[in-house]
Amino acid sequence: MRRRTRSDRAESKASEKFRAVLDPNTALSMYNKKNRSYCVVRKDLAKNYDIEVDASEAPVLNKVLSDPDPYESSMAEIKILEEEVFPINDAIKKVFGDSKDLQLNSIKLAIGGSKTDYVTIDQTDLIKFDVKPTLTGLMNFIEENQESILGFLDCDYINEEGNVIYLSCGKKNLSENIYTIKLKILASMQQRGFFLQQEHKYYGLQLYLTIESKIPNDDKLLELLKELEIDWELIFFRRRLAIHDWTEIECERDSENLKSYLRAKFESLNYFDVNNITRLVIKNNLAFIVADKMASLLHKMKSERTFQLQEKKFQKPSFSGDDYPGDEYSITLKKAEIAAAAKLACAYLGIQKEIKFDRDISDAEVIKYQEELTNI
Repeated sequence: MRRRTRSDRAESKASEKFRAVLDPNTALSMYNKKNRSYCVVRKDLAKNYDIEVDASEAPVLNKVLSDPDPYESSMAEIKILEEEVFPINDAIKKVFGDSKDLQLNSIKLAIGGSKTDYVTIDQTDLIKFDVKPTLTGLMNFIEENQESILGFLDCDYINEEGNVIYLSCGKKNLSENIYTIKLKILASMQQRGFFLQQEHKYYGLQLYLTIESKIPNDDKLLELLKELEIDWELIFFRRRLAIHDWTEIECERDSENLKSYLRAKFESLNYFDVNNITRLVIKNNLAFIVADKMASLLHKMKSERTFQLQEKKFQKPSFSGDDYPGDEYSITLKKAEIAAAAKLACAYLGIQKEIKFDRDISDAEVIKYQEELTNI
């Protein structure tokens, strides 16, 4: 029962959420939970691009529409697609292959001679002929008709979310671990006051790239972030270093925190293992990094012993009582094994310190287990 509780607790601790601000216009959020990881990259388009706003026919048209239109018609610059969207599409195809083209779900283009003289077309004009529009196809169409394409307009209004959609595209099952990639340009009505105050604009266009994956550190995901010039190594390094430093302070201040940390990080170490490790750490006034290294060595040793036991069971159904019995969690480490790990951890970390341990532990035993730990 206790092991099941530990497992459930570990699952809840697997969730993680953090945000990284990359530059004045770009931010990233990651949310990890069991079997799912979400990476959301947001780029603020309001600072560098203009948007034209006009009154729409919604006051009358919404009486007959099932999905209401915004009461304002807004047009974004076409260079947003050329400078911000199409490079992302190129990066996706470079990482996943040319066949992984993003499907175009929503866009409305303005075709005409000026911003006061145009008509609109959207993806439904192709879909009604069973033609599936793609982001690459849109890119080629814009390249060949630059003079007549004036911009792209709001094409969907999601009333429940308060979002005005200007572009929506995506692709499923890009690789073994990447479930979906979604690319959107939208303006949030919830943030309208902010952009009115900061940018003096009625609509603050934002680009969102959402990547849903099986694991947070998938190679393809990291490769895509690198193609987008996002320094994911620096992001992870900063977080890992800061979390480690804070954890170190709390664990050195309170031994109960150290016990909790070791139990959470090294699942093979049971209650008595953790208590004995902590006792030796306190007795010798060892630093947190030594305790962490000790636990890591002992965890590897218990795991290796369990693996060898399973091999013996497979080769020979019965085994003598001298063999390593049970599983890695239920077997408690000997004091000599913990003392050996302490000596070895100090040596690995370059710390000159004589380890004091109980008198009933022989030096020969400690040396024997040091050799075992060294050979793992």
